[in-house]
Amino acid sequence: MAVNDFLSKGDFVRCFHISPKLKAHIGGMKAWVLGMVLWLGGLALGNVCSSPFYPTDPSLRWRYRGLSSNQTYLQTFTPTGPSTLLEQRRYPDRTETTQWVCTPQGLRTLPEGERAIPGGSLRFTRLTGVIIPSGETWLVGGRWAYRYELKGRIAFFELSGFLEVENRIVARETITVAAGQFEALRVEAVFRGEFGIGLSGKATYWFAEGVGVVKQVSESNFGGQSSELLEFRRSG
Repeated sequence: MAVNDFLSKGDFVRCFHISPKLKAHIGGMKAWVLGMVLWLGGLALGNVCSSPFYPTDPSLRWRYRGLSSNQTYLQTFTPTGPSTLLEQRRYPDRTETTQWVCTPQGLRTLPEGERAIPGGSLRFTRLTGVIIPSGETWLVGGRWAYRYELKGRIAFFELSGFLEVENRIVARETITVAAGQFEALRVEAVFRGEFGIGLSGKATYWFAEGVGVVKQVSESNFGGQSSELLEFRRSG
């Protein structure tokens, strides 16, 4: 039985003939217990779901611009449970969402549903590792890796495969983007895989403490994405 359920029962109060003054103390204790539970829950969410170089505070707003398309989007985070987050990227014509799961090792996401590819489709069936690591990794020399298992089809052929990404923090440097000048950690990522054909590519990300990604540049044999931060602010 929860503490709050036990203290709220009228039979408990009547049985022991508690005085009004003591009732007031019990009410205060209930409020204190609930306050502690909420406070501890907030600490758990903050510690597990956020890191110094990838903040997920729901009051923060990021606006990015694609370097090749010049298209902009607004990025926000919303807690959806004790250890889950919804990331939204709002473009002028659509909204893209990512459901993150928070763990002590970092943030994980397993995209849902079928993804269209030229001549067929694929789905992500399993993730090993974390996409965004926890705080102790964020030092020059830090490394982490993750791997997705893939299934799908191309034409009439059922396929299975994988995609692996190895990340390495190679330097701390100053970078200037549209949003301003930042001291950032430069992360070099190399990815490879198989899904009917070989998959390969590389990317560079700049993460600023307290801000997150301020720029990314990527290229691969199956597409790429490059963007920079236009605006970073706190709502309200």
